[in-house]
Amino acid sequence: MDILIVTEYFPSSEECNVKGGVEFRAFYIAKNLVKKHNVYVLTSWEKGLPQKEEICGINVIRCGKQRKYSHCGSFIERLSFIREGIKIGKKLDIDIVDGYNFISYPIAYKISEKLGIPRIATYHDVWIGGEWIKNIGFFGIFGEILERYILSKKWDKFIAVSKYTKEKLIRAGIDKNIIEIVYNGINLEDYQKIKVPKEKNTLCYVGRLVKYKKVDDLIKAVSLIVNDIPDVKLKIIGTGPEKENLEKIVKSLNLKNNVEFLGFIEKHKEVIKHIKSSTIFSLPSIVEGFGIVTIESVASGTPYVNSAIPPTIEITENGKGGLLFEPENVSDLSIKIKMLLEDKNLYFKKQKECLELSKKYNWKILANNVENIYLDILRK
Repeated sequence: MDILIVTEYFPSSEECNVKGGVEFRAFYIAKNLVKKHNVYVLTSWEKGLPQKEEICGINVIRCGKQRKYSHCGSFIERLSFIREGIKIGKKLDIDIVDGYNFISYPIAYKISEKLGIPRIATYHDVWIGGEWIKNIGFFGIFGEILERYILSKKWDKFIAVSKYTKEKLIRAGIDKNIIEIVYNGINLEDYQKIKVPKEKNTLCYVGRLVKYKKVDDLIKAVSLIVNDIPDVKLKIIGTGPEKENLEKIVKSLNLKNNVEFLGFIEKHKEVIKHIKSSTIFSLPSIVEGFGIVTIESVASGTPYVNSAIPPTIEITENGKGGLLFEPENVSDLSIKIKMLLEDKNLYFKKQKECLELSKKYNWKILANNVENIYLDILRK
């Protein structure tokens, strides 16, 4: 097959240095598919990167106005990416096209329409019905309009990253018969190769610093824990519009010695080292389509304390490898963290569950599932 994946962002090297779960998935699916097929990736043009290059055998084409990485705003750059992406994609000789996020869906649709080939939308979460505005504010109204437009179009298949996302697609009016589920995954060997010692009483968060990730709740939980465990540390890895506000919270709670902002760490291997060396990983988010970093934590043998939202309950099989707390309940979050820090038997039990759970999320198997979906569509 000649396959085109359209994604707003894509790693710049074989080391898969990513800032979000969408590009992480795009990279590993493409990397596994290219072993048997020709794979093209159409993505936006980040500053400092070439317009065309080959990564792990994948033909990467970057287009639109040069830009910095951003999940918010950048309207002119995003419109430029859509316009140029459609223009370039129409000239490619491909059999099937798969869009990976809201900005890339219109590109994938228009390309398929022009070339008369099957079109797929790999879907991470559904935000229509008020979630756009709730999650990102007033400008979310544009996301609401765009997503309603996307879902009104005729797609050959939707690939949902979880049962939770599939159910939301069905509620949005998508025929359940054209939705397949393929989870996000990990390259388990990468985690097994890295050997680092565990740091005592250390928590770790990895992700974008946006309101709905509720990193502020995690910082507030540390302010409660520090009364009983004075040397508790929290490492925050990631960047985003909430950073300044989070730094103010740290200062106001006098946690300067307990909370460290590490910013964006370019090499994914270094991120894994931080997760593996931490005692506990925590994702207090109230909005996730999947939450791939949770699977990274279990693959690292680091138990988690995550908010009990539907996708997290689903992918962890109701708390295997860690503990779940009531979303936005800072007291419950602090209690669950303390349980894992203070109860060694519970901690080791959860560590064993981590390694078992991680085997379920192997990219090689998941990419094979995607390949079969593509082949089934092309045979029809």
